[in-house]
Amino acid sequence: ESESESESESERVLMGADREEKVWGEYQPHAHTSLKNVGNAVLTLTACLPSILLVYWIRQQQAGDGGDADSNSTSSSNVAEFLSNLDTNHPNLMLHVLFGANISFGFWFVGLVQRSFWLIDPYWSLFPVLAALYYCTRTGAQGVRSSPPLAVAVSLLVLWSIRITYSYFRREGWKFGEREDWRYTDMAKRYRKHWWWMSFWAVGVAQQFMLVPLVYPMYTITLASGGVEWTIVDSIATGGSLLGIGIACVADNQLYSYCNRSKKEKPPVLSEGLWSLSRHPNYVGEQIWWWSFALFAVARSDYLALIGAFINSCVLVHVTGLTEKHMLSTWNKQRVQEYKRYAKVTPSWLPFFPKMTST
Repeated sequence: ESESESESESERVLMGADREEKVWGEYQPHAHTSLKNVGNAVLTLTACLPSILLVYWIRQQQAGDGGDADSNSTSSSNVAEFLSNLDTNHPNLMLHVLFGANISFGFWFVGLVQRSFWLIDPYWSLFPVLAALYYCTRTGAQGVRSSPPLAVAVSLLVLWSIRITYSYFRREGWKFGEREDWRYTDMAKRYRKHWWWMSFWAVGVAQQFMLVPLVYPMYTITLASGGVEWTIVDSIATGGSLLGIGIACVADNQLYSYCNRSKKEKPPVLSEGLWSLSRHPNYVGEQIWWWSFALFAVARSDYLALIGAFINSCVLVHVTGLTEKHMLSTWNKQRVQEYKRYAKVTPSWLPFFPKMTST
């Protein structure tokens, strides 16, 4: 997701780091028309094709005379029956199976080959839409596909995805796979020869339990038993979702504008606009978005669907600390002092959150 104003400085650090010994995720510049960039673009577009094709095949089996077609059951037909049952009766679990095989394991394998785990980053904004498509095309969702709550929730999710995907690729200079998240590169440098297997848990499995629960509300909305009528809670969810998207959009645009100013016009720290109210307004916007989106499930009396937003908040509290620590360790002394002064008068997230203490 959106990074803090340390982005451009981190890039320079990675470009110059460890030239003698290549590390995982080292910055790899390439041209827009290079074979590497085009190949990574194709990879991004097709990476989840195995899951899409598998779900399509399962749905075709369900639509046909599939289940009892052959009395001479083979091991493959048993697997098909198992997956079909999982898809029908336990779609959230099925989504975990798809994510685990295709993304946790598949993306990890790609990362080992490329020595960079960049591919998971764009899927933070692409996966939720694919998950919504999965839930909406289920047989059990047929009765609610035209319901107002589902139509609005899907539209908001697509809008959020377009915004954050645009922000991500604009930040990356419209290139694919030049760099991975700096946190992965830091861990690769720290753990060195153990990173190849640790990365499966730190990048693949960890992302699964952060991302998949965020889209649980979509399952609840596609259940006819939850109710298809528009409620007051749906209105609150819609307003909050739009507010969250708007705040994150404005914050990211202000950050992008700041990062691209000339050195003469650029102050040491971004402390204007929304950044004068919070040190991480983009994170604030994301939190408002996910908690508001989860309210669509609450409107259908599914309070367990809040678990995704809760996990995301806990993770972002930790990420906020890591980001600030990273900035203070890579910036020059003058900029660090300026940031500490800024931190004394500007809350980390919201005004009632504790401010950063100087070290």
